[in-house]
Amino acid sequence: MKVEINIEWLLEKKNMKLSDLEKKVSLSYQQLWNIKEWRTTKVSFETIWELLKGFKCKPNDLFKLTK
Repeated sequence: MKVEINIEWLLEKKNMKLSDLEKKVSLSYQQLWNIKEWRTTKVSFETIWELLKGFKCKPNDLFKLTK
């Protein structure tokens, strides 16, 4: 199994764009885009915390398991 970050789904669910999320977190647009496009291989706990705050969601909303 693989753990994926649900950024695209959360952006749609919250009716947001990456630029909207960028304004709510201390991450750059480029960092967010890299995570969204799967160009990042590792994500720190600080980044996860920022995403949770930015989306105002729980970890089980942010992550999904895939095969």
